[in-house]
Parts: sequence; C-alpha cells; structure tokens
Amino acid sequence: MKCPICESVSHEIIKSRGKNIKEILLRCNECGNIFRETVNIPKMVECRIIISKFENSQKKNLKLYPDDVLQVGDVLMVDDEKVKVTSLENNKGGRVQRSMVSLLETIWAYSLTGQIRIGISVDFGGRILSRKVEIEPDFQFSVGDVVKMGRTLFRIRSMKSIDSMVRKGSSRAEYIKRIYGNPLHSREKFQYDLSPKVVE
Repeated sequence: MKCPICESVSHEIIKSRGKNIKEILLRCNECGNIFRETVNIPKMVECRIIISKFENSQKKNLKLYPDDVLQVGDVLMVDDEKVKVTSLENNKGGRVQRSMVSLLETIWAYSLTGQIRIGISVDFGGRILSRKVEIEPDFQFSVGDVVKMGRTLFRIRSMKSIDSMVRKGSSRAEYIKRIYGNPLHSREKFQYDLSPKVVE
C-alpha cells in the first residue's frame, strides 16, 4: 500500500474494521497524510498434514491461507504440537520443495515435540555399526566431535541434514537425519556419551 501523496510504503494503522474485507485507516510515516485502503482477506482452507513421530504417523487437518507459501524445513504449529515440514505433495501428485497452499494435496512433517530420533553409522572399514538415538531437538552436534556410544568411541565425520550433507561446522539435532563417524581408540577423551540415548 502506497501513500497517494508521496508514494511511501511506510505507514501505521490507525483503525481497522471488517472481517473478510477490511477497511483500514492509515497514516503515512513520511508526510503524515491519512488515507483509507480496502483489503480482501482470503478465507482459510483446510490442508491435510501427516505428522510422523518415530514409527508412528498421525493424520490431521491444518487451516492456512491459500496464498501462503510453504517450503520444506518450515516449522508449523498444529494444535499444540511443533512440527517441521519434510515434504510437500502438490495436487498433481508430485513432490515439491516449495508451493502455495492452494496447490497442495498433503503436507508431510515430523514432530519436534519431545525427543527426536537420529540414525548413527560408524564405519569399521566396510563393516557398519548402525544405531538410532533419541535426543532433544536442540542438542548440538559438530563435525569432529568425539562421541561414546556403548563400547564404541567415534569421531563425527559428517552429518546428513534434511536437505544436504554437513562436512564442517555444527547443526542442531532437529535438522539431522543421520550422523556418520569413524571409530577411535578407547583411550581418547570424548565430549559426550550417547549410550543412554540408544534405542534398541
């Protein structure tokens, strides 16, 4: 919305009324001009969302505006549950990274409420030790960390996030799908012990 006098887009709302069609009284921050605008507020639509938590999935409905744009990685609130979008299915049956809500058939997400599950693979020269751990979403992993897991000691070589491989730096657990490590001698000091977090 531009001021009809100076064409500035910087303004404050003085008054607003209406539900689906809002009449707004605005004051321009540049020249002080007061002017009216009418804005159409689109009706919310129901979207199907499938939320995963470990091996379980739950189907729910979420109300969103049709012209909202969603993308993989977005965090949404569904009822009282925080979820992260992992995939979007459009109304043509294809999977997309980004889409307007009006073109979506299904939103796929996983729950960020409580602990999350991450895969860990330690490569013993062709023999892979594979485990899953349950951990808080805000736990920070870094490439180069020395980790204890049961009787195995390993250094994090890389991490697979939702959309890329992480070969340096850190990442919160909520963004990680799998951690890759190289085994170490048991005499080395470790930064943290994941043993109690291993899921059998």
